[in-house]
Amino acid sequence: MAYLDGELPADQATEALSHLELCPECQTLVADFRGVSQELMAWEVESPEAGIPAEINAALGERLQKRQAAKVSWPRLENRVRTSRWVWAGALAILCVAVGLKLTLTRRDRNEARSTPYPSMASIEQYLMPDHNAEIAMARSAAPAAISSDAKILVLGWRGYETAIEGKNGFVCMVERSWMSPFNSAEFWNPKVRVPMCFNPAAAQSILPLTIKRTEMVLAGLSKAQMIDSIKAGYNNKELPAPAPGAMCYMMSRAGYLNDALGHYVPHLMFYFPLTDKSSWGADLPDSPVTLNPQFRDGPEPITEFVIPVGKWSDGTAAPAM
Repeated sequence: MAYLDGELPADQATEALSHLELCPECQTLVADFRGVSQELMAWEVESPEAGIPAEINAALGERLQKRQAAKVSWPRLENRVRTSRWVWAGALAILCVAVGLKLTLTRRDRNEARSTPYPSMASIEQYLMPDHNAEIAMARSAAPAAISSDAKILVLGWRGYETAIEGKNGFVCMVERSWMSPFNSAEFWNPKVRVPMCFNPAAAQSILPLTIKRTEMVLAGLSKAQMIDSIKAGYNNKELPAPAPGAMCYMMSRAGYLNDALGHYVPHLMFYFPLTDKSSWGADLPDSPVTLNPQFRDGPEPITEFVIPVGKWSDGTAAPAM
């Protein structure tokens, strides 16, 4: 459960993931735990009906009268009993307040979770594509065949991205998942997201390492806060490189699914730079084909990313106007 909740240190989380990759029994256990967690989030605690039924109230009154009739009048004992009753009443009141506060916070958290369609990570199986050939084909569809046919192809496995096909031209094609969205995105955990991308050699050297790192941290069970801190440290200590000159990628697949809001979107190219003002590219100005991509905006990555739509899908067929 600590692994699923992102509470393990990075080294222990990696060790747990290594075991999960080879143990079908634990894979089933993980899926069961996630299912129980999701069911618990859906539970509702109904408020009790106000008041006490008349029958119970009458029975309590009759019992109280009998006790008072049989009671021996011992002043000192009565005072002690009265004091004891006040102590217990106070303790009961504190308990009721604590339980009420807990229920209120639980209900608020549940409502917040319901307002987000993907409040937490789904089972890893939902992000994986069981058919690697299908993932290879989707990855290659990111760019025209003249580029992607000789590119290196990566596919997502239990431990992260793995090389399925070695390339010849320095390009790297893959299918990104939802955790490459902004950290504050409502679809950060959307298991339906499939984003075919083909990085040119400059981007493969300087942008792809970020995708690899994010993916490894997600599969290791790290929280968003831990990932953000690790990414910041990675850029500070030069473990993660700044965008190289000329870094760009192709996103021209008609099979891609960016998110629930954009769906397949339109074919486009993306260009990466160290932090820069969008005005230098005329991005987001009226009739400008250049758009500032919000993927890394306000995030821990010192990257500015521009998008330019193109008129054809990777197979050469005409694309809809943006």
